[in-house]
Amino acid sequence: MKQIHKIAQDYFDYLARRFPVMCASDEFYFLPRVRKAAEFLDSLDSLDGERIKQAVADVKSLKRALCRIEIRDLDDQIDAALLHQSMSAFLIEFERLNSWQIDPSLYLKIALLGIEQILNRFALLKQDFHGNIRARVAQIPRLLNEAKRNLKSIPYAYLERASEFTGATINYFKSSALIGHEHPQTALLALQDFYKFLIKRPARIKKAPDPFKKAPDPFLKDMLEQILRDSYSYSKGLKEIFELAQEEYQATLAKLAQIAKQLKPQQSWQEILAPYKIDAENPSELLAMYTREVQRLKRFLSRKDVLTIPPSQRIMVEATPQFMQPIRASASYSAPVTGDRREPAYFFITPGAFSDIHNEYLFVTAHETYPGHHLLDTLRRRLANPIRQQIESPLFYEGWASYAERLIDELGYIESPLQRMIGLRRQAWRTVRAMLDVGIRINKLKLADARQMLLGLGYGPKTVRLMLRHYLLTVGYQLCYTVGKFEFQRLRRKFARRLGLKRFHDFILREGQIPFTLLERRIKQQLCRKNS
Repeated sequence: MKQIHKIAQDYFDYLARRFPVMCASDEFYFLPRVRKAAEFLDSLDSLDGERIKQAVADVKSLKRALCRIEIRDLDDQIDAALLHQSMSAFLIEFERLNSWQIDPSLYLKIALLGIEQILNRFALLKQDFHGNIRARVAQIPRLLNEAKRNLKSIPYAYLERASEFTGATINYFKSSALIGHEHPQTALLALQDFYKFLIKRPARIKKAPDPFKKAPDPFLKDMLEQILRDSYSYSKGLKEIFELAQEEYQATLAKLAQIAKQLKPQQSWQEILAPYKIDAENPSELLAMYTREVQRLKRFLSRKDVLTIPPSQRIMVEATPQFMQPIRASASYSAPVTGDRREPAYFFITPGAFSDIHNEYLFVTAHETYPGHHLLDTLRRRLANPIRQQIESPLFYEGWASYAERLIDELGYIESPLQRMIGLRRQAWRTVRAMLDVGIRINKLKLADARQMLLGLGYGPKTVRLMLRHYLLTVGYQLCYTVGKFEFQRLRRKFARRLGLKRFHDFILREGQIPFTLLERRIKQQLCRKNS
């Protein structure tokens, strides 16, 4: 429908101009990945309070216009639902969660990613490389001044993360090749001043309690319900989601105990897994191991022929940039933004830190590359529909990647019982995250209990602390892995036999990251056409 696509174009163009860095990075999952953002490489996003209020009003206006359209066709309903989800996520982030008033890291991410996008991601686009670098570096003091004006209350976990992030950013400015492009002295001084601002905490800045002593409650239960309803178009209640995750957690532990009994009856599964360690300290060897695994998985899936592997853009396996390590996990994926085939995808690995997670490298690689995020993003970016091409859904995105981990085990890629146990432990870890995300907000789980559960899965104390800090700061995201996987498995049980497994996978991946209720209707529609 032309009306829907006109609103979508206005929405995407508006966000690209206002928030060019955030719309060009998957670090900000509450915004769409807008291709047009690459046209504004000389601009940094502004989080000035008045501009944010205006942006909220403008997006609300577009959302009202969308709601006034009478829609009957299913494809139009899907497009409208995706736009509604994206606009809702924007409004929740900037009007209800107000991360721009409580999270200093938001400003640092914009500053650093704004530079990295030009240095690495868009360097091949042959635009005004040096001019764009100079322009974005020059705007960092303005951005950090906005931060100091906006930050009214900083919860402890945000403050702790932001202090680490600022220190890493200062080191990056002092030592990076950026100095050779444009001496960033003014920006460096602004960063140093911002670090003092965080450490000293002016009297107007409140410090929330340490979450590891007493769990904070910065997000209300009704906000999580709103995220599920409006940002994910998901109808299950919080109690039902908690029970779903709890049931899977217990079932997974039972499977682990069963395999352990078959392998070594005298030992628990924790004792069996304890000696298993991947050397995560040598960066070159670790990156080479992951690079081999990407290619091995791609070849395996091509042979199994349970989904179509399209020609894809180059994927670079690289160490996580040092300045990003305080906010990135042990492994992460970053998709291309533009339609230019020269722009690579990145599979980032953090050597040394989170060494517990690197033991899971087979499943990590499947999650981030094939058949997980990289395959899904490659297909999304090739869709002709601009709405489905540029909007991602965390519930679909992380759900598919978690489903992908189980799929490779089902297909026989995981050959040893030891590796299968590692995969099951990883699945239990996901369910703890879902239980925490929901349970801490409906008084079903305490932070201390979640900590003990993660320690009981064999993760080290330092790793667990970093995990919990990250989980507390991403309300509504941690449940996506378990709940999304559950929905893919439910649809597969219902439809894969009639469609065939390959056709089932190909169909759901080529529809875009759409709500599961509408995806089910599309499958039924497809089956009706097949039978007619």
